Amino acid sequence: MGGAETTRRSFLSKLMAGTLFAWLAGVVVSIGAYLFPPDEARSALGPRRVRLGRADEILPGEGKLTLVDEEPVWVVHLAKGFVAMSAWCTHKGCVIKWDDQQRLFNCPCHEGRFDERGNVVSGLPLRPLTHFHVGLVGGEVYVSRAEHEV
Repeated sequence: MGGAETTRRSFLSKLMAGTLFAWLAGVVVSIGAYLFPPDEARSALGPRRVRLGRADEILPGEGKLTLVDEEPVWVVHLAKGFVAMSAWCTHKGCVIKWDDQQRLFNCPCHEGRFDERGNVVSGLPLRPLTHFHVGLVGGEVYVSRAEHEV
């Protein structure tokens, strides 16, 4: 048998060096993640977000309907940015429509109307529309479910 024989001291030295290297690599990766966070962290939308399209494809005043976790959601481009809310009327769950001329959400079932922020304007609904998170990541509009209603 040739080769150097491994002693207890050399084994422990290699084990300590490997442990120190793994710890140092973890510190470097953590610092890198802090300095250069992924898009999901910067956007606060989380990983379960839905891509809607390029921000410049939706003109101010226009809305676009999409699905988030199988729920229809309206995303509307307002003067101050984008808002997103459930397309289900809070009265009986009918799918509402965005009217960009009146700047209102209209429920075709029971004449419920909501303003561009989802607040009840008229009709039978008693509660405002459920809000969703909406954000821009690299010029793209993304939507995700809100943790709580706004």
